[in-house]
Amino acid sequence: LQILRILQADGSISNADLSRQIGLKPPSVLQRVRKLEQMGLIKGYTAHLNAEELGFGLTIFAQVSLALHQDMPIDHFVECVSAVPEVLEVHHVSGEFDFLLRIVVQNMRHYERLIRDELSTIKGMGKIQSCFVLASPKEAYALPI
Repeated sequence: LQILRILQADGSISNADLSRQIGLKPPSVLQRVRKLEQMGLIKGYTAHLNAEELGFGLTIFAQVSLALHQDMPIDHFVECVSAVPEVLEVHHVSGEFDFLLRIVVQNMRHYERLIRDELSTIKGMGKIQSCFVLASPKEAYALPI
């Protein structure tokens, strides 16, 4: 758990620094990290980028209802929407809507094109309700372990 906590805070930490913080020798720590990766507890390493600074000034949570509720339309929808680069997250949810998508775009015109030219053309697409993010006072990526 200590290794996981440290890696969540800084995924680019060197093995030597990680070893010092944990109080074990580098080969032992490296072996433990590799074991955590093999077990699937560590899925990968990424850098958290500033979307706004990179030109993605608008974040949207889109609630999507499908027109059909059979396995094939669901699988087809997931496959199609997952291929759209602006769609960062796809969650199959319970409740009034079938899916919750997190989307980033440059501006409202970009979002309009995305809806019109890509999302609304997916077979089985029903209703889309958009919630535009005004501010994000908290964004956490670390699990509370």
